[in-house]
Amino acid sequence: MLRKLCKYEFRSISRTLIPIYIAVIALSILTAISFSINKEYKLSSYYPVDMSLGYTLHGLFKGVMSFAYFAVMVALFVLTAVIILQRFYKGLLCDEGYLMFTLPVKPWQLITSKGITAFVMSILSCIVSCISIFILIMGALPYPLKTLAEFFNFENWSMFFTRLNEVVPMWGIYLFEFIILVIVGSFASLYQIYASMAIGHLAKKNRILMSVVAYIATSMVLSFIGGIFGVFSAFSIQNSIYYINAGEVFLHALLIFSVVISIIEFVVFFIITERILSKKLNLE
Repeated sequence: MLRKLCKYEFRSISRTLIPIYIAVIALSILTAISFSINKEYKLSSYYPVDMSLGYTLHGLFKGVMSFAYFAVMVALFVLTAVIILQRFYKGLLCDEGYLMFTLPVKPWQLITSKGITAFVMSILSCIVSCISIFILIMGALPYPLKTLAEFFNFENWSMFFTRLNEVVPMWGIYLFEFIILVIVGSFASLYQIYASMAIGHLAKKNRILMSVVAYIATSMVLSFIGGIFGVFSAFSIQNSIYYINAGEVFLHALLIFSVVISIIEFVVFFIITERILSKKLNLE
């Protein structure tokens, strides 16, 4: 049933975000083309280059495309965040909640489907933005085809990783730990927002305002805990600075500890959200 819930969520969100993805890629291609055009148009030898019609039209085209690309990129991230929050708030805490909670599923399945969908769509938005930026960079370079050939050259990547292994032998472990931290940290941050909305929903009025207050309060608590961890971290660095490979040991410990803390945060916020929606839900 969880798979069906996720499928329903993906369909609902995709109707809005996929057209934005297409617009971002299309505008990035047009903007890259405007960057790649680098010709000087002259009406006659008596007029300077910057007064020629072709040069002016090219500058106008490049300016319009750059502004449109920036606008659609902002719309991409804003819409992604708004839709993710809206799907949870309206789908579970407003009128749509009457329908959702009549389904033969448990609250934790509803919450999980919202979180999985939100995380995947956020990752897709980041991937689309990275692809569009890559296209822009290719358009701005003087020889994009040559650069692409060098980029996809296996020998260049082999030399890069060989050099990276010499400089940072354990980079693979660092990267793996960092990816795990990003995934777990993203879920922890997402469910912090969900838990804040669920807490704010307990109020009889001004529920959105109380959700913001709850989010600020939980953020302050997390910042306080992070500050305490920072103090102990600085103390441990000072005491271990004379040990061999102390920096590598500390970095591993920092990443692992951050993952553990993020897992704890995720579990706590998930339980808070699930308990409120299971025991204290009020859709009036």
